[in-house]
Amino acid sequence: MLTKGITYKELIASFKKGLRNGNWRKLRFLDKALYRAAMGYARNGRSMMNGKLVEKLLELVAGLKETKGMRIFKGGFEKAVELLGKGEENGMFAWLPSLRHWLKDLDYIYLLAGDGAVKIFVAQINDRMVPR
Repeated sequence: MLTKGITYKELIASFKKGLRNGNWRKLRFLDKALYRAAMGYARNGRSMMNGKLVEKLLELVAGLKETKGMRIFKGGFEKAVELLGKGEENGMFAWLPSLRHWLKDLDYIYLLAGDGAVKIFVAQINDRMVPR
């Protein structure tokens, strides 16, 4: 199996991105230490070729580059997959066939991720609709 080496340029670019978006401070101490050590090693023109090390560094790079939108989408996607599974088991799609299409719609997936915000919004609308 061929492993792609990670260069200093890639590590430093991801490090800067992680600092800007705040993901660097979310890393555990040991992950930060590993990342700094890898940057120090790669600074001298070397690239990491060890498969396990490259795999771990690629996970860290992905975490550093992750945006809020990506995290929101991941949460919504997990809920959509869960609902698809439950819908198949319970026969929910028999009486609500449009739900299957909604669960594949990107906008609906974003709404699933923020269901707490949606519930608050719906409650506010209901409060305004009550005659006073």
